[in-house]
Amino acid sequence: MEKIKIHHLCVSCNEGLFFRSRQDYIRFINNMAILANKYKIRILAFSVMSNHFHVGVMTDGYGKFLQSLKRSYSNYYRRKYGAGIPENKCVVTSAGGNVHILTMLSYILRNPVHHGLTGHPFGYPYSSSRCYFAYDFQLYGIGWAPTVKRAKTIMPEHFSSDREGMIDPHFFVDETMVENLFGTSGKFMYFMSRYSGPKWESEQQEEKESPVTLETIEGSDIDLNVCLQNERGHAKLLVPDQLLCEYVDGVAVCKAGKCSYVELSDSERIKIASELKEKWHVKDAQISRVLYREKR
Repeated sequence: MEKIKIHHLCVSCNEGLFFRSRQDYIRFINNMAILANKYKIRILAFSVMSNHFHVGVMTDGYGKFLQSLKRSYSNYYRRKYGAGIPENKCVVTSAGGNVHILTMLSYILRNPVHHGLTGHPFGYPYSSSRCYFAYDFQLYGIGWAPTVKRAKTIMPEHFSSDREGMIDPHFFVDETMVENLFGTSGKFMYFMSRYSGPKWESEQQEEKESPVTLETIEGSDIDLNVCLQNERGHAKLLVPDQLLCEYVDGVAVCKAGKCSYVELSDSERIKIASELKEKWHVKDAQISRVLYREKR
């Protein structure tokens, strides 16, 4: 196979959240699908988390795609919540060797496991993990629905969506390329379930590139020991940020007579924080993330 280059795009925020509801995730994934089609970007894998996202792309240039993706979602977020998305940073890494690429794609798809949201990659709804080595997706189709309601946004004719309006990843993820890279479903499953460690790095040495590791994918800001514990199933699965946000935005904000979480006063935030602790026994860091607002 001709040598290819895969880029890993990771955009994250240290404070606050990008995605607060299922509708937010759907809007972002739909934007990603439409913009990838517009800019001829081959998406190989993605995982969209509450405060960051990972996308593996095969392209000569990803700049306009990434810029448009951030801008389009930021506009949506501001219209919905009355605030801009939190300050964020982007990290881009690349891989050309086959083992490097497989490792990179595996870490992208295993991201929800490392963050303690699911016990295996296929249990997370906002990633492409279920696209590969699967039966014809049309066999399990559950309906059609308009994807984006804004009239000026045109969805490609070959795309279709489910009843919630989410574009099926099968239509924009290059699953065939990923399947060819892994070769067999058995090898794919092995990479999805193997433990991270020195063996991954030693396998990449012959390709004379900087090794792809858990740290290069997740970044130095995260506690890698916690990621490894989650990977081995030694930690309790977390309460998703989405669940907490649904309570805050759907219940607490309404009780306070406000339109958005950004309008809550300090005293209201303290009260809601106590409610979240009582209901779900979550940590202060997670509560702070859910209730975060930019300083005015």
